[in-house]
Amino acid sequence: MLSLGWKKFSFFEQSLKREHEFPEAASCCCPGPDVIVAGCADGSVAFLDRELQMKQAFQAHAKSTDFVAFLSKEKLLITLGHDEGPVLVNLKVWNLEGQLKSSTASPPCLKTLKVFAPKQPEADITALAVHEENWPHMSLAIGLANGNIYCILGDIGKDKAQRTTLTLQPASTPITNLNFTGDNKHLHLYVTTQTSIAAVDVKTSSKVGLDEAGAGPGCAVLNQEGELIVGRDEAFYFNTLEGRGPCFACEGHKQQLQWFRSYIAAVLSTPSQQGSAPTHLFQVFDLRNKLIATSVPLTETPKHVVCSWGMILVIQAGGLVTCLKEKELTAKLELLYNKSLYLLALNLAQSQQADASSCAEIQRRYADHLYSKHDYDGAMTQYVSTIGYLEPSYVIRKFLDAQRIHNLTSYLEQLHEQGKASADHTTLLLNCYTKLKDVDKLDRFLRGSGAPDSTPSLNFDVETAVKVCRAAGYFQHALFVCQAAAETQWYLDILLEDMQSWEDALAYLQDLPRQQAAAALKKHGKVLLNNMPEATTALLMQLCTPGDASKPDGDWIAKVSDFAHLAADRPMALMLLCEFILNSTQAPPGEEFLYHTLLELHLMGHEDEPPQLPRTTPSGAATASTQDEGEAAAPAGHLPQHDNQVDQAQRQESRRGSGAQAGTSSASRLGPAHTLSPQKREATLELLKRGWPLGEESKYDTNHALVLCRMHGFTPGLRFLYERMRHFREVLQV
Repeated sequence: MLSLGWKKFSFFEQSLKREHEFPEAASCCCPGPDVIVAGCADGSVAFLDRELQMKQAFQAHAKSTDFVAFLSKEKLLITLGHDEGPVLVNLKVWNLEGQLKSSTASPPCLKTLKVFAPKQPEADITALAVHEENWPHMSLAIGLANGNIYCILGDIGKDKAQRTTLTLQPASTPITNLNFTGDNKHLHLYVTTQTSIAAVDVKTSSKVGLDEAGAGPGCAVLNQEGELIVGRDEAFYFNTLEGRGPCFACEGHKQQLQWFRSYIAAVLSTPSQQGSAPTHLFQVFDLRNKLIATSVPLTETPKHVVCSWGMILVIQAGGLVTCLKEKELTAKLELLYNKSLYLLALNLAQSQQADASSCAEIQRRYADHLYSKHDYDGAMTQYVSTIGYLEPSYVIRKFLDAQRIHNLTSYLEQLHEQGKASADHTTLLLNCYTKLKDVDKLDRFLRGSGAPDSTPSLNFDVETAVKVCRAAGYFQHALFVCQAAAETQWYLDILLEDMQSWEDALAYLQDLPRQQAAAALKKHGKVLLNNMPEATTALLMQLCTPGDASKPDGDWIAKVSDFAHLAADRPMALMLLCEFILNSTQAPPGEEFLYHTLLELHLMGHEDEPPQLPRTTPSGAATASTQDEGEAAAPAGHLPQHDNQVDQAQRQESRRGSGAQAGTSSASRLGPAHTLSPQKREATLELLKRGWPLGEESKYDTNHALVLCRMHGFTPGLRFLYERMRHFREVLQV
């Protein structure tokens, strides 16, 4: 006996039973409802429990019981045997529901059928197959030694069943095995002889030849997929309704087959030599994994093989019963681990529907084994399969070597593809790309498909990716990630801090919604004003005036006060911005602030100063031309020191009330308004008049305006404000 290339294992625990009550005269047996049903040559039927002790027996037929079959759904027992009288061969249906509780009462017989109708010739019965339906409907097939098959289909309870006779070619060849497959709507019958295998459509009686070689009695079984497996001396052959399938080489004469879980259990024998008795061997084959799960030499000729209670029982002629119970999966895996057969262990676990975590543990062991053998590529293939079950740090630590950075990169890529990566994993992967200078992979990782216009899936931590790309100098990649993630602030940080690309930053701001652009300018407007003052001022003007109402937030208007700090050292730019807003918009937001700012700038004499473009250092930072210029610019930007001075003067003005004395001599000591040119004095007064039209409410804070005029000694302004406030006594004192 030879199983080509198959390894042998001990996956079953073996035990022997010598003390039992299994009938010596048993001619057939099958598993029943928590019992084994044995049909005997004297016509009786015995039920045996797990210890093979007699639980119940009854006389089913007068002479012999030749075939038994149990239908688990309806709890029915089918017996076929010989009786006395005019009808010798009968098929009987017994109801076992609740009958096994009694050790003496016989189960009720629901139906007795004559196997041979008057017009059907009698012959020796060689095979029986039963397809379970809802009682009293049933499908029966009886194989005969003359090559015919009697089929009884339908309602057998009221003798309404349809009887048909099928004949295979060549005729007179005994039927060795019958097996139903399919459901009630598409029921087929596998028919096996010593010389052929065929499939018959039960409804239409149409036949399809599957193989020109057959199998002996008991050497054809069905697996759970409905495939017919036949055992011949050279191999196991699979057959489906469409034709012959794969085969598995296994030499040895097969005497009997049983399907157990996912195994083929087979009794094999070798012919006798020089007068010695033939030897018998019982083997359990795992055809999927091409291994022999157990191999047991038999001392006596095997008579029956039955699968029940999760065990395989081999009843031998001398009364010895060999019981085989499958070991737990963990025990079988340990056997394979000890032989370093990790791939076989994985295949075995998968074939027995082990859970994913158990399979991952096998792959982890297999990967560790390959790693120890310096097969790093193979090890990484297995480690990748453990993602989601094995802690990534376990794998990363093994491959944090520069020589294995490619393996580490592939593992980190899979972590991101499966959504199991953390920010640290993203950092490590990007560092691997940059260390390898693999721009193509970096592109594919960040952009998805690698196309410039593709939308990335962003299955990574965006902030981490941006930081790593910036630190490594891959600014364009960082920009792409920021744009895809709609991270406006980071995008501008890269353009302005890393790339000093002022024009691109302004173009980007132009495309943003108005509120986002305004928020970004609050942070980055200073550097933009220093490097592109005209374009930046134009953008500020655009945001502080009404936009296109048809666009999202197009009617939103920014306040100049939000950007005043940007022009702390550029008073002329601030003055132009405020005047533009006042001239182009009616009742703009923060109108009071506009008047206050313009009044202060006028009074400080900045109108006559030409705009100053800053000198820039090589890094792009702006520097003032002189220290005096910076000091003069501070009031226009409302630095804290000047604000405190104005607030203190306002409090003094409030304490004085409307009757406070404000002489020209004291006013002239507070500010430089006496040095203003006539044109500027006129423009300043015109600004006050514009903000307080005759007969209307003032558009600025009059107390604030009084304080500014007094601080800067602007007498015309004081006189105008007192007149409008109808404080004529103060007018005379100015």
